[in-house]
Amino acid sequence: MMFRRVVYWVSARCLRWFYREHRVVGRERVPTQGPVLLVGNHPNDLPDVIGGLFVTPRHPRYIATVSVTTNPIARAMYEAMAVIPVARVRDARKMKAEGIDLAAINQAANDTVLAALAAGDVVAVFPEGGVHDVPQIGRLRTGVAKMVLGFVYSGAENDVVIVPFGHQYEAPRRWGSDLISVVGTPWSARAWYDAQPAEERGLAALTHAVREALLAVTRNSASWEEGVTRDELIAAAAAGQAPSDPLSVAPALVATAADLARQAHGDGPGPMAVRARTAAHQLARAVEAAGGIGTSAGDHARLLHALDVTKAAAPVPTIVLWMGLPAAAIGWALNGPILPLVYALAKKNARSRPDLVAGCMVPGLYLVLVWWVVVALLAAVVLATVGWSPWLALPLMLSLPRFGDLAMGWREWFKAWRLVRRVHQWSTPQRQALRDAAAVILQCVAV
Repeated sequence: MMFRRVVYWVSARCLRWFYREHRVVGRERVPTQGPVLLVGNHPNDLPDVIGGLFVTPRHPRYIATVSVTTNPIARAMYEAMAVIPVARVRDARKMKAEGIDLAAINQAANDTVLAALAAGDVVAVFPEGGVHDVPQIGRLRTGVAKMVLGFVYSGAENDVVIVPFGHQYEAPRRWGSDLISVVGTPWSARAWYDAQPAEERGLAALTHAVREALLAVTRNSASWEEGVTRDELIAAAAAGQAPSDPLSVAPALVATAADLARQAHGDGPGPMAVRARTAAHQLARAVEAAGGIGTSAGDHARLLHALDVTKAAAPVPTIVLWMGLPAAAIGWALNGPILPLVYALAKKNARSRPDLVAGCMVPGLYLVLVWWVVVALLAAVVLATVGWSPWLALPLMLSLPRFGDLAMGWREWFKAWRLVRRVHQWSTPQRQALRDAAAVILQCVAV
């Protein structure tokens, strides 16, 4: 359990230090008790796994490939996180040569999943079966449907709730970009099964239902940089509908935003979808002009605050921003030198695009730990030279991660403050045009 807490702590640092902001929408939708099957998209390797840890207040037991457990550290992490290992068909030849029975591993995984659900656990899986390096949902494997139907057929007394979640990246492999994880509407596997005609209760039908649930929480645009994004629609609509929390949205809001996004990219988009897309692009350009990031949900919420559309998402006061500068400067001075090296080495050694971020987070973590030790040793030498106890360097080493958090947080505060400040300098006609665009989005999503 202690190691699990360490994994969560490290995972939060990995996300926080690579992405400018990771926001979770709808975390409260995951049932607080009873068996849950979390199904998510998988466009970006390790960040998807780490991000999935934070979409639920409960600990999810991932179903993951057994191939990485040859690494002792990975094996220890699997055990601490109660991961359920499965074998991939593409690894069959290699596993056979090593004397590993693929069928036995997968049968054991299936039995473990059924036992976990019967015990009321949360099981998480990526039904695409591997990393799908595009913003659209790929073809789903039928393994998830097989497990769910196996649970239903088993005669278990309790139900299993299927909860979709989607990671929506601004730019998955760009340092300092944004990530929003959207939790969709939960639905009962048993209720779905009972509602289907007898001939439509098979693997294909349930796999299709899971796919439709994932489409409602993922971007599914032509590229990460193109098209109306759900980030924009959610941020705009939520800012108007939930003044106390601009990113706490109702399930229906996410579904409506998803429908608008699909209409806007379909063959015959309706007039409302066209208006929403045009208005969202106008807001995106405004955020870019103000120095923000165009697909950031947080930036759009802040923009709406600056336009007086909502009182939520206010930036930190100027005095707090500048009071935090010394701590942020210390954080950058102590941690900043190693981060570009981590990114450069990960980029050099990446064999595929998703490997880049994973390389920053796993081998990169080792480099950061070595860096912290080096900084502490240098501090100990300096302290001993001036006649102080070198053991005073130990508290410094333990505080290095916290200073790093302060540096990253201050960067976000500064960008938000700069965005709002620049918007306030725009002319009255510009501000009014953007208020009108925000009103269009709020009207479209509220319908």
